[in-house]
Amino acid sequence: MKIDRYVSQLDLFESAPRTALQAPRFKAWYRYRCHEARCSGHRQGLLDWELVALQRNLTGLDDREAMQALRKRWLSEMCAPSNDVVFYVGNQAKREHVFSVLGVFYPRR
Repeated sequence: MKIDRYVSQLDLFESAPRTALQAPRFKAWYRYRCHEARCSGHRQGLLDWELVALQRNLTGLDDREAMQALRKRWLSEMCAPSNDVVFYVGNQAKREHVFSVLGVFYPRR
């Protein structure tokens, strides 16, 4: 497995043991409509590092409480009506037609 190989690999610059990466507790998607007149809606996965970092900080909460905190951050705070929300999106070489949200920029209007 790739993770096992990563953990057992030696590092030239650090002597501390490596730890395996942990998958995020939850996956997240944005559903929205863009400015195109004929837009029927978009559903894009969220791959923002901040989503994973916040999930790690919520380890003491049960699933319901953690999801509530995530929704508050990403929907109520970042995508608040008072913000001008912009998604940074990207795709992968294997799936050129599929885009994911890599980050969110949300300055005040």
